[in-house]
Amino acid sequence: MKSEWKRCALGQICTMKYGKMPDKHDLVEAGYPIFTGYLIAGYHRRFIVEDSEIIIVARGVGGAGDVKLSPPFCWITNISIILQIVDNDIDKMFLYYRLKCTTLRSLRTGAAQPQIIIADLEKYIIDVPPLPTQRRIAAILSAYDDLIENNTRRIKILEEMAQALYREWFVHFRFPGHEKVQMVDSPLGRIPEGWQIEKLGNIADINAVSLKNGYSPEEIHYVDISSVSTGQIDKIEHIPLSEAPSRARRIVRHGDVIWSTVRPNRRSYSLIINSPPNLVVSTGFAVISSRHAPYTYIYQALTTDDFVSYLTNHATGAAYPAVNAHDFEEADILLPHKDLMDLFHLITEDFMALKCDLVEKNANLRFARDLLLPKLINDRIIVNEIFLSEEKN
Repeated sequence: MKSEWKRCALGQICTMKYGKMPDKHDLVEAGYPIFTGYLIAGYHRRFIVEDSEIIIVARGVGGAGDVKLSPPFCWITNISIILQIVDNDIDKMFLYYRLKCTTLRSLRTGAAQPQIIIADLEKYIIDVPPLPTQRRIAAILSAYDDLIENNTRRIKILEEMAQALYREWFVHFRFPGHEKVQMVDSPLGRIPEGWQIEKLGNIADINAVSLKNGYSPEEIHYVDISSVSTGQIDKIEHIPLSEAPSRARRIVRHGDVIWSTVRPNRRSYSLIINSPPNLVVSTGFAVISSRHAPYTYIYQALTTDDFVSYLTNHATGAAYPAVNAHDFEEADILLPHKDLMDLFHLITEDFMALKCDLVEKNANLRFARDLLLPKLINDRIIVNEIFLSEEKN
């Protein structure tokens, strides 16, 4: 009920401090993770926070105001503000979800380098329910995140299984029957006799199919560069073609590999499995459609460190380094015997299909969680209805 919720400023319930940039002499190969707010950037001899803490990304052109949870026992850089709760009537996970459902970016100051400062964050007002209600809300939302995290671990295992088999057979050349095969010289070094080095353009089509005049579906499923991370599509928009951006041109199909041509060092790529109808991606992607090798093999070959280095070294442009279709076409690709690639495909096809299924499930879980989040945090009636329903059961 409304009367049970209290209004308070963040500065009343939390202490705040900025993270610190680590000194070079404190960097180590194995130690406590250095957390930027988005990723682990290295390792430190010491840690700033012992427990997992709520942090607010304080600086960054696009990220100031983002709310994150840090890993436990980590060093946090000065891009973030660390919140530590001092009020015993505040549940940490409730506060985390409460801050995620708001727009802290409204607190940003500065034009060239937007940032959030502690003085403004301390004044930010929130409504807080009684502690038991906080814990129930946090438990409901955490259940979604636990499922997402479990699926994410399974995705990682499936990726590692396929990558490990690829490295064993096609990098270390310990494939079935390798003992009887001679090694010969090639432009890529020593390779098994009978294997070939081919240009990618000779074994796959690059950007083969695009939207053209005369082809006009009423609706498309659209993927932009920002919606793709390493190895997966995080978001697909279902929109009318008339409302699609002009860069929505490249048609993709089952088995295609999409690779962001901008800043290839960021590794924004994905394998397309069981694509929805009328799936279209931005012209910022190269779409690779294999002709003479299984798509599972092509995907692994195009996501190795060596291939990423090739693209990075061929990228041009200072502000937005990018490659083009010709760079993909001219890439050297190792082409083993067809029977061996087919065997690799037979083993790993199910891995990739299950991985894509789990990625889709995670997207659905995030969508459901994000719909529920503001209702639980802001709508007392829905919270009370959930609790009454639980009590009756």
